[in-house]
This record gives sequence, C-alpha cells and structure tokens, in this order.
Amino acid sequence: MSPRGSGARPTKYEKPNKDRLGRWLFTSHTTHPMDGYIPDARQIRWMQFLNIHGLASSKYLHEFTTETHRCPQTSGRMLRKLFDGQMVYKPKQQRETEGADAHHHVYALTDKGIAFLKQEGLWVDALKLTGPWVHQYMIACITSSIHIQCNRKGLTYIPGHEITGDLSTNVPFLWKRRRHEYNLIPDSLFAIKYGKGCIAYLLEADRNTEPNDPSTPHRKSTRRSIKQYAEFIGNKRYKKRFSLNCPLVVLNISVSREHNIRALQIVDEEIGPCSYLTYGLAPQFKTPFRVPSGLLWTNDVRFERSGNEPFELFR
Repeated sequence: MSPRGSGARPTKYEKPNKDRLGRWLFTSHTTHPMDGYIPDARQIRWMQFLNIHGLASSKYLHEFTTETHRCPQTSGRMLRKLFDGQMVYKPKQQRETEGADAHHHVYALTDKGIAFLKQEGLWVDALKLTGPWVHQYMIACITSSIHIQCNRKGLTYIPGHEITGDLSTNVPFLWKRRRHEYNLIPDSLFAIKYGKGCIAYLLEADRNTEPNDPSTPHRKSTRRSIKQYAEFIGNKRYKKRFSLNCPLVVLNISVSREHNIRALQIVDEEIGPCSYLTYGLAPQFKTPFRVPSGLLWTNDVRFERSGNEPFELFR
C-alpha cells in the first residue's frame, strides 16, 4: 500500500497541458490518473470539507487549512495530487462562468472520494445542495466562508446534518385574508456556538431570481417567505420541527442592496420590528457570474434588520 499523500505513480507521467500563461487547461476529470492513491491528513480534511459543503474552490480549500499550511503553491500541488488520485473532480458547469480559466477552479468529491471517506468512517449524510449550479455554489460559498471564519475566531461551526436531515416543512400563512399552505424549504441550515450560547441559522440565498411582490402566493417570493417565517419562527414552530431550544435566525443573502431595502420594507409591513429576519449582501454572485477570488467575508459581517440594530454574525 502506498504511503499517505504520495500514491502510486503512473508508469509514464506526462507533463500536464498548460496554456501559454502557464495555467492548467481545464478538464473535469484528470487525464493523468494515479491509481491506488491514498490522501494524507490535510487532503482528508479537504475531502471532509467538501462532504459538508458540497463544492469549494481551490482558494477556499487552502484557506480552510492555513493554520497548519500557509503556502498556496504547496496547496496547489497537493490539490493536484488529490485530483490526479481521482478523489475530487471539477464540475463542468464552471466552464460556463465568466473568465473560467482566469479564476480558481471549483472542486467536488468523486464517487471514489466518497467511497474513501465511507471506508475510513468519515462520511456524513450532509444536507444536499439544490437548484441550478451557480445557486448551489453560492450556498456552498456562504456556508464555507462562515465555517472558515468561525475556525479563525474561535467559534464552533455546527453543520446542518447534525440538526436535521430534511429542511422541508409545510407552513400555513394568510394571503389577502385567505389561508394557504406551502412547503418552506430554506437553502441550508447550520448553527454557531458562541462560548456557552448557540444560535441556529437558516440560509436563503437569492441571485435576484425571486420576485418581491407577486400578485399571487403560488410562487415563492420575498413576501410569501416573510409570511411563512413569521409563522414558523415568530410562533416557535421551529422548536418542535428541528428539536431546537436555541434562537433561530434567517440569513437572507442577495446580490442587490435595492432588493434588500424592499425586503426590509415588506418585513416592516407584515411583521414590524423583527429580530430574526436579517438581510446581507454577496455581490460576488451578480450576473455575469465569475468564481469569487476570495472568501465572501474577511471581517465581521453585519446583517440589516427591521426596527433593530444590525445583526453581527461573528460577535
């Protein structure tokens, strides 16, 4: 068996193709497979990170382990070995993003990588990403950015699968005095432990694809979601649904400040002052989309609320 982090090398290893600027030419799966590859401890941490968040760029994987490995060039070489070892691959959807070759590549686990984690007893049934690929990647960037910042600030990040395996729940609400009931399906769930206290978070990520004020309640919209969260959180339904005793806060993250301003106006109309509905920005995901060059937030991030002081995530 090969030592961890080295792996069996192919009998003939050709230099990978690069463009004229020395950048790797994109291939979804390796063209230089190394059979029998066994990841080292750092690479296994990357694979566990991908298991939890679903997708991550080379930049995010490097940032996740900078407390022990600071050199980005070394990270690149180790990630290339993991790629050639067929533990990870590059989803082809990223080729449709603007300037794909000039930005960090995005990785996900292969079936072989999943099998390795299961064999080692490290696999978890994480919450699944849903929706179009760019939407999935937006969710992954948000949760993984928060995860990395929690590690750096001495906070404990608790992934959603440790709370529930299913985010969907039917929530009734009134629309023009008529009762309706639709599934409320947030994009993700996690919690942060702050010393002795803990707050759980639901994530709603929107690239301005959802309307604020539709004429009917049948399509998901900002107003419908606010009405449902007023029932689900305002009336404490979430405590039984998720078996939670801690507060629950919704992080609504969009790409437009104008969108958030209107959303806060709707909160004021429907609920009034509200502490649990918060609104933040991730303009990196505007159209045309390109893979972000760094973490979404590198400092303390504040989310706007109706009738309350801004909410500080990393307090």
